[in-house]
Amino acid sequence: MRIVIVGAAALILVGAAGVVAAAEDATKTLTELEARWSAASLTQDVKAVDAILAPDWVGRGWSGTQKNKTQALADMKDPNSKVTAIKNHDVVVRVYGNIAVVQGYDDETGTDKGKDSSGTYNWTDVFQNRKGHWVAVASQSTKVVAK
Repeated sequence: MRIVIVGAAALILVGAAGVVAAAEDATKTLTELEARWSAASLTQDVKAVDAILAPDWVGRGWSGTQKNKTQALADMKDPNSKVTAIKNHDVVVRVYGNIAVVQGYDDETGTDKGKDSSGTYNWTDVFQNRKGHWVAVASQSTKVVAK
């Protein structure tokens, strides 16, 4: 009986270690995805962002407007909307199985439809692991107002 209990405990610990390792791998992957997304925004790399966003992705921007993937990718091509500098910080990743919530801030300089949109943004991205690949399924961004 004692051997069975010790064996079961060992299996539980090994299983728990595997879950922790998977979460750590996902955290690293998702942090890197966020960095690639920001870099792609700088270079207006539509192909890179297309690979990050799920087909059914929906985002709500700092102005309160909601966009689907097609609209967001079209906006990246708009010469009057351009990010010229961006730096992510205070990024926190929480993994819940095949779903992850990534929250953070970025400081960016740029324009949105010809108007200055520079500032600090607080954002949340929800990712889902689909067939072994993390894709963004929902996003929300709020401009931080100086007090």
